[in-house]
Amino acid sequence: MRNAILLLLFLFSSLSSVVFAKVVILDVRTPEEYSKDHVAAAMNIDVKNPNFKTEVSKLSREDEYKVYCASGRRSTQAVSIMQELGFKHLENLGGLENAKKVLQ
Repeated sequence: MRNAILLLLFLFSSLSSVVFAKVVILDVRTPEEYSKDHVAAAMNIDVKNPNFKTEVSKLSREDEYKVYCASGRRSTQAVSIMQELGFKHLENLGGLENAKKVLQ
């Protein structure tokens, strides 16, 4: 009985981390680009900013991140940096127009 309870607790804790992980849309363009147009609810952290690693390091590694920029070059760079920092749940959406299509 004790083992069954422990197993249920383990399964619940494992499932809850998956179920409650949130999806974060990350725009890695400049603040100026972001202010002109962006995906609704997107967070903006400029990959070219010297503080990018510091700012990204503050984010939860448990969440899922969908990353985009203008064309896909900076989002590729951002995803690579985030992988180096231990983020596992990453999707590179490429450019803004593709991100809008994928996320609609």
